[in-house]
Amino acid sequence: MHRFYLPSVPLGREFPLPQEDSRKICRVLRIAPGNEILLWDATGREYCALITRRDGQRVFARVLAERNTDVEPDLRVALVQGIPKGDKFEFIIQKATELGVWRIYPAVTERTVVRIPPEKRRKRLERWRVIAREAARQCGRVCIPEVMDISPLEEIWTGIEPDALKILLWERETCGLKEFLRGNSPPSHAPVYLFVGPEGGLSEQEVERGRTYGAGGVSLGPRILRSETAGLVGLSLVLYEWGDLGG
Repeated sequence: MHRFYLPSVPLGREFPLPQEDSRKICRVLRIAPGNEILLWDATGREYCALITRRDGQRVFARVLAERNTDVEPDLRVALVQGIPKGDKFEFIIQKATELGVWRIYPAVTERTVVRIPPEKRRKRLERWRVIAREAARQCGRVCIPEVMDISPLEEIWTGIEPDALKILLWERETCGLKEFLRGNSPPSHAPVYLFVGPEGGLSEQEVERGRTYGAGGVSLGPRILRSETAGLVGLSLVLYEWGDLGG
């Protein structure tokens, strides 16, 4: 069944769907009145709705019932990702959303090559947030991960909850992430933050600075992973060992 996102889903009455969704239903999907679709909103609720009629290129619907969903991990995991070159960050957002990430922080680090001018940041963030929303729609999630503002790594450190678990993915560490996860218990209420550098990784100074904020360093094994791979592997391992990934 096709899914569509609305910031708020009206209940108890017929309502028009947004123009973009209406055009897609009419021209691409060709869903006729009398068929059902799924709607989900900013509160994380999902509904079964009936397409009631079409008025030109505008589609109208009515909610039939709320659906019970259990697709979001209880463990909140944030990915603090040094911005890599090219369109790799878009790939990271898409795949991290599919895996179950809670928040994504685009971080400017010492080795970040990409410098996004302030006048272009709003448009870039809008695009990244659309990618997160579409990835959430495609994979059946009911919560869209937050893509935070582009910020220097130091600002991100200072804004993190004091009781959060902070993990630095650094290739020079001797303790592996798998070993760390199996030797510890997940936090009961606090989130987990994974820190990943851009191309070239985090610098030694950044790692040491992270330790002053209570972060621990781990490696992902004997091979050097690309920036766009490392964060997704770390996220997968955390949600596999401590979350719901893998069933």
